[in-house]
Amino acid sequence: MPGGFARVGFSQDATAIAMQRGGQAADVWVVSDRPVERETLLPQEHDSFTRSMPGSLPSRAAENLTWLGRYIERSEDTARVLRAYHVRLAETSDPETPLLADIRDYLEPFGIDVETAIPLGLISTLDSAVYSAGQIRDRFSPDGWLALKDLSKTIHQFAKTVAPGDDATRAMTVILRKLAGFSGLLHENMYRFTGWRFLEIGRRLERGIQIARMLARLTRKGAPDGALDMMLEIGDSVMTHRRQYPVQAGRRTVIDLLALDPLNPRSILFQLERLKAEIGMLPSVGAEGHMSPAAKEILQLNTAIAVMEPSDMTAQVIDDLASEIGGLYNSLAKAYFG
Repeated sequence: MPGGFARVGFSQDATAIAMQRGGQAADVWVVSDRPVERETLLPQEHDSFTRSMPGSLPSRAAENLTWLGRYIERSEDTARVLRAYHVRLAETSDPETPLLADIRDYLEPFGIDVETAIPLGLISTLDSAVYSAGQIRDRFSPDGWLALKDLSKTIHQFAKTVAPGDDATRAMTVILRKLAGFSGLLHENMYRFTGWRFLEIGRRLERGIQIARMLARLTRKGAPDGALDMMLEIGDSVMTHRRQYPVQAGRRTVIDLLALDPLNPRSILFQLERLKAEIGMLPSVGAEGHMSPAAKEILQLNTAIAVMEPSDMTAQVIDDLASEIGGLYNSLAKAYFG
């Protein structure tokens, strides 16, 4: 080697190099009168290489990735509902109008108080996302972590300054934009290994549950005036509905777009299609060549919904569908998170 680190003594006695006996430490350089070839054990550019595939994913990491996806989607859905609520509150200045009262009753069991511009329930959900991400920081990019921390910082600042109405509407728009930025970073930059699949499964599970719950609520018989328009707004499908249906929003067209359209990334069927694909690619947990219980459940559920017509999907059917999608998590947890 071209140099090293040596002990130096001041006598011929070899034992005198000990530090306790007056020895010293010094750098040693080997000097040559001509260039020398550098030898190294490090891989060189021309050497052959083998691409290392990602190793097995610990069950705790898989669970945290799944819940990170769920918390992010839950936060986004809550922010969309709150934005729709505050837009209408700013227009009417009356929180007791039937539609606003209905939304307030819907959100209350989930710990979302609409009288607070930035509810504690929404802050708590985002804090849970930060906690889950903190357990698996080595599984996604530093930019993703910074985006999530920035989102958390923003919502905590808004909680101190934002008022209901127009102010809350603008705040929810900022939160939704930052949520979309975080999701985009993960989607575009994260390596497609097993961990990404669990993250994607968590997102699709939660989006399917939330859309189904809200759709059942706002398309039920006796829903308040304006419920269908609000559903399209929450489902980010207002413009799509205008392009695809030559009629005003009705119960059947809203259900067709937000439940049964396989090309709408906000529809229930779209979430089931993605879940079927991702669950089908998870490592096998049963006998070789046999589908896992979760894969069987999602296949049956996806098939059942794919052949339905809007007229078949009553509010009760849609509400039951939300519960069935939620039940998929239990099958996944039993197989992979134990």
